[in-house]
Amino acid sequence: MNEAAATGRTGIRWGIVGPSLALAGVVALYTVYWIGVSGEVRKAVENFAASETRIATSWNDFSVGGYPFRIEANFTSPAAGAPEAPEEWQWQGKGASLSLLPYNLRHAILTLEGEQRLSYRDLRTRERARNEARFTAGSARASYVALAARPFGRLAIDIEALDGEHRLGASGEIKHMTATRLQLHARPAETPEGGEVPDSYDLALQAEDIDIGGAETIPALGQNMTLFLAQTRLRGVPPTSHASLVELMQEWQAAGGTLAISYLVVKWGPLDLYASGELGLDAAHRPEGQLDARITDFEGLLDAMVEDGLVEEREARVALAGLVLVSQFQGQKSNEVRVPVIMREGRLYLGPLAVAKLEPLY
Repeated sequence: MNEAAATGRTGIRWGIVGPSLALAGVVALYTVYWIGVSGEVRKAVENFAASETRIATSWNDFSVGGYPFRIEANFTSPAAGAPEAPEEWQWQGKGASLSLLPYNLRHAILTLEGEQRLSYRDLRTRERARNEARFTAGSARASYVALAARPFGRLAIDIEALDGEHRLGASGEIKHMTATRLQLHARPAETPEGGEVPDSYDLALQAEDIDIGGAETIPALGQNMTLFLAQTRLRGVPPTSHASLVELMQEWQAAGGTLAISYLVVKWGPLDLYASGELGLDAAHRPEGQLDARITDFEGLLDAMVEDGLVEEREARVALAGLVLVSQFQGQKSNEVRVPVIMREGRLYLGPLAVAKLEPLY
């Protein structure tokens, strides 16, 4: 009788082999599942590119990888465009990747690489001139989560270390812009109880340390915006499958859509503003509405506007005296002035002062 028989052991350590075989089986099943799902993703991408939609897509090379933690579609020289849209927009990138979690295909993450180029027709110009925007970024990502029974889900865009330029076809002017960070968040609006608010979306936008350059300086404000922060609700958004921002805005305006701003912060040169209110578009497609604003050091802002010729000094002093008096009655801080920001008939007013001209959005 050998030693194994004497001790009642077979020589196979089932306490180790059993779990190892089970783990190998799980890995094999997951691998089969991953291959199947990645194949469906490849097929869906190729079918979309071949389908007759208003958005035409192409690329030089396309591959699917990412095993085992994700399914990642990688594109070399991806391009997209809408030749039938009023803007006839076209986008071309150096590289892009689309990542999906194998167990949650409703959540997609898009990463852009290298220089991105977007060209479009400017419908505000008589000759429908073609403009072009180019930019690179240290990081450019977008996250999208599809929601059941909702036409549009949750979107988050995060861009860091942006460096770009915008070429205007009508004049040939080139405007440069850099930004430390740009963020956009959008989701279907909900009631405090969690119910759906029909045809409404909550939007939040934050921009940090933006430098705007061009042939002309920006009167009174200068080239650097330290902070822009807005929390808003877009109301009256029509259900649409348009590939055109202009067409979407046209339908939104026709439906009486508005942009309700619950919280707005702008720190730009001498402007230090906190505001809330509601805006829409007038018949000429220009912003229209009113904001209730608090401006810190309004006197310094007026000095900058007088120096750059935006307002007459006498008008500025009269306006300042009246606004300071009203703000003191309202209990504001000594260095704060409460002032209505009014957009009407293509003009922007700070209280009684007309300070800028408003251009049509489309």
